[in-house]
Parts: sequence; structure tokens; C-alpha cells
Amino acid sequence: MLKLKGYVYALCISLTILFAINASLSVSNICSFSVGYAFCTMIGGTLLLFLLDTVVAIVIQFVPKKWINPYFWGYKIFKFERKLYEFFGIRKWKDKIPEMGGVFKKFSKAKIESHTPQYVYHFISETIYGEMSHTYSIVVGALIFLVMPHYILNFALPLFLINAMLNLLPAMVQRYTRPKLIKMYQRMLAQNQQMLYNDQEQTLTR
Repeated sequence: MLKLKGYVYALCISLTILFAINASLSVSNICSFSVGYAFCTMIGGTLLLFLLDTVVAIVIQFVPKKWINPYFWGYKIFKFERKLYEFFGIRKWKDKIPEMGGVFKKFSKAKIESHTPQYVYHFISETIYGEMSHTYSIVVGALIFLVMPHYILNFALPLFLINAMLNLLPAMVQRYTRPKLIKMYQRMLAQNQQMLYNDQEQTLTR
């Protein structure tokens, strides 16, 4: 809950700064829109993006699990990508990003609650669902340019960038943490196979 509050605070501060800038432009007659127009447009645009993000998150949950392959190259994090994330200090802030997996599914990625291969693989799959949801939310968020074609630099573009940033950060976290989970999963499979082999050996020697 504390992480979510931080996200909400960041959103509110961003919107407040954006409104203050546009209100000053309106009062100074630099732009022809009114302060009321600026306020209503910002609120409307924010609600629209929130609705689009919610729809995308719901639709993504219906993607068949058989389509979710953690070894697909598109879900692989490359070395340069990992270094880029670490350059931006992802290790310091990744745990501060709110986990919303439990909202649409009864599965939270806040922490690992079991150490079985089945659970870890399911965890990996959920990171892919999360990445897809946030990535497509950025893409679908571009619809705001069609809905709000007037004063794009004042409203549509800033709102799009705010929404993109709020979705990009959790998508980065999903991609950054997944390789460790895959290694954990592979190690568990190897251990289970070794245990099975040992059991078979013991059975044969009896």
C-alpha cells in the first residue's frame, strides 16, 4: 500500500505541475484556452488513460498460457539492456514499484512464497503477463493523440509521457528480475532430476 501511495503521489505531483504550467500560459494569454478548459482536459485525459490501462490489463489476462514462453527471444533481457537498467539505478528503486498482480489475479509478485518448480514457473509467466500489460498500455496510450488533437504539446503529449513512464518502470522491473527466476527454475529442475536419478539408482541396487 505504501508503494502505491508513492506512485499516486508522483502522478498527482506531475499533474499539478502540468496544470500549473498550462494555467500560467492561459492567464498570460500565451495560449487561447481557459484555465477551466485546461483543468477539465487534464482530468479527462487522465481518466481516459487510466481506463485504457485497465482495459489492456484485463484483456492481457485472457492471453492463453501456451503463448507464454519465457525462453522466447522477445522476453529475454540482453546484456546491454541489463547494464542500461543498472545505469539508471534499478537495483535501488525496483522494490519501490507497486505490485498490482494481485488486483486482476490472485497472484502477487511482491515476494516468492514457494520454492517449487511449478510455482516459480508460474511466477515467471506472471512477469511476462505484467510486462505485456505495461508495454501494451504504453502503445494503446497513444490513442490520446486522436482523442485530444488540440493543444497536443500542452496536454496529449505530457499526459502520454506520464502514462508511459508509469508503465515503463514496472515493465523494466519485470524484465530485470526474470533471468534470476529462470535460473532458479532451471536449478530446481536439475535438482529434481538428480533426486529422481538417485532414487532410481537406489531402487536398482536393492
